[in-house]
Amino acid sequence: MEKDTTTNKEVPSDTPSGCPVKGFGYKASSSVDEQPRGFLSGWFQSSNSNGGAVQSSLSECPVKGGGAMPASIEEAAKHSQLPAPGQQIPLSQHRIISTIPRGDVSDQPASADAAAQNNDARPAVPVHQPTNSSQWMYPSEQQFYNAMRKKGYNPPIEAIPSVLKIHNAVNERSWLQVRKWEKELHNNEEPKLVKFVGRPKDLSPKAFFNSRVLMTQEPFDRHDWYVEDTNGGEPRRYVIDFYEGEEKKAVELQKQAQQMMKPPSMYIDVRPALDTPGAAVDRMVMAAREALPGLTAAFDSFKKSE
Repeated sequence: MEKDTTTNKEVPSDTPSGCPVKGFGYKASSSVDEQPRGFLSGWFQSSNSNGGAVQSSLSECPVKGGGAMPASIEEAAKHSQLPAPGQQIPLSQHRIISTIPRGDVSDQPASADAAAQNNDARPAVPVHQPTNSSQWMYPSEQQFYNAMRKKGYNPPIEAIPSVLKIHNAVNERSWLQVRKWEKELHNNEEPKLVKFVGRPKDLSPKAFFNSRVLMTQEPFDRHDWYVEDTNGGEPRRYVIDFYEGEEKKAVELQKQAQQMMKPPSMYIDVRPALDTPGAAVDRMVMAAREALPGLTAAFDSFKKSE
C-alpha cells in the first residue's frame, strides 16, 4: 500500500505477489509442511535465551518467524517517538488518523494501562491520543518499531512501514465487521469505539472449544473492543479473534488483498461477547441472517418500505 498525500489515505500499490512486505523477495515454497504455516505465523524473530537478538534474514519474508505484532492501537501508540538505541535508519513519526470514531470519553487524559482496565462508560482519554480528536489515531512507524523492540523482537527496520500498513488495515477490516453487527442488529449507522483491550494470551471460550475439542488452530491474537451504546447503557463488548490462513492461499490472495486493503489470507472472527442474554440473541440472529441471505434481504427491504 502507498499513501495518497492529498487524502492521507492508503491506496493499493503494485507490489508483486509473494511476500507482502515490499522489497523482500520471499516466495512461498511449493512443498507442503507437516503443519500448514500461516501468513502471520509470527511477525518477527525474538531475542534468544542468552539475551542476544536473533537477526531476521533479509532474504526471507520479515513477517514470518516467531513473534507477534503489538496488540492494538493502545499497545503500540503509547511508545516513544524517539529513535531506538543504535537505530541507523530513520522512521516516520507521522501518525495516520483511522476511520474509527472515538466514543464518549472523559476530558482528563489517563495512562493507556488505566484506560485498558477501566470498565466505565466514559474512560479517560489515553495520553497518546489527542483530546480534541473525534477519531482514533494509529501509531507512527517509530512507535511501532519501539513497541516491537520493547517486547524483545528485533524486526528488520526496512519492513516496518509495510508491516504497519498491514497492522492498520487489520484494524480497519475488524471495524467494518463491528459496524455490520451494529447496523444490522442495533440500527446503529455510526458506531463509536470507546476503547481497545489487547488480550493475546487469553483464549475466548469459542476459540478454546474450537482448538481443544475440534482440534482447529488457535487464533494468533485476540482483541476486545468496546462500542458505545447509543441508548446510554454500558458499552457493548466485541471479541475479535485473528486467525492465520494457509501460506499457499496467501500467495493466491496477495493481489486481491492489495486491491482491497486487506491482509492476505487472514480470517477475523468478530462477534459480541456473551456478557448479556441479548448478546446471545444477537449471535443467533446474525447466524440466521447469514444462513438465509435471500430472506434477510427481503425482510430488510420490507422494513425500509414501512
